[in-house]
Amino acid sequence: MSRVLYNATNQITQKYNAISHKGIDLVKEKNKVSDVMAHSEGIVVACKTGQVRNTNTTGDATYGNYVKLKHNNGMYTLYAHLKNVNVKKGEKVKQGDLLGEMGETGKAYGAHLHFEVRNEKDVRINPTPYIDADLPNNKEKISVLYQTYDSVKKKWLPNVENDSDYAGNLGNVVSGLTINLTQGSVTYRVHELNNKWLPIVKDREDYAGNLGKTIDGVQMQSDSCTLEYRVHLKGATWLSWVEKFDDTNDGYAGILGKEIDAVQIRVKK
Repeated sequence: MSRVLYNATNQITQKYNAISHKGIDLVKEKNKVSDVMAHSEGIVVACKTGQVRNTNTTGDATYGNYVKLKHNNGMYTLYAHLKNVNVKKGEKVKQGDLLGEMGETGKAYGAHLHFEVRNEKDVRINPTPYIDADLPNNKEKISVLYQTYDSVKKKWLPNVENDSDYAGNLGNVVSGLTINLTQGSVTYRVHELNNKWLPIVKDREDYAGNLGKTIDGVQMQSDSCTLEYRVHLKGATWLSWVEKFDDTNDGYAGILGKEIDAVQIRVKK
């Protein structure tokens, strides 16, 4: 059975070609359409909706409505030309979860799924061996995806992953935080400047904070890994990494009474 089409056997309508077609096109057996499923557990790192069929598009617009997942082993899968999309960016999905319905949006000639597999460097590889099998070197690897709310620009800033970057805009205070893991769950909360700790939230079911009201402390913990985290004080510097979640001085990141303008998180090795 297919790993990407619901209750179906794959029918390949266009094969992978490393020069001109860096994916494969699929339909359900006997040229039928199908719901599209997540190949493996992962997190939605990109998606687009609201697109229509347009054979004159170029670049990423050729994908039409699409979903891109990052998996626990660091690899990616991409599902394009969808009629509709049932997930949103930052959402965690399990193998077999519904991503959308096969369609013909973007540069498409008839309803089908364009399916891609990409390696850890986001380079497209031949997906044919994996349409009904595990991804290569499928080792468990947990990643953390997070973002902060910029109180000056009054908007959520882009997602960042692990400690390759930080979430924030130095100089602009933070008033919200949202976190998700590719595997397991995370609970977290923030301290409102000169006030109190706000309620604990879980994953991206909600966000921690009170948008527009600055935070001066952060706490987080996971049931599947140890998270290390730190914050940057406005007009000052980065504080030390912490990994605890309690009421002691090293059980949170921040200095109460000092505004935070960035957060950085990593999974402890």
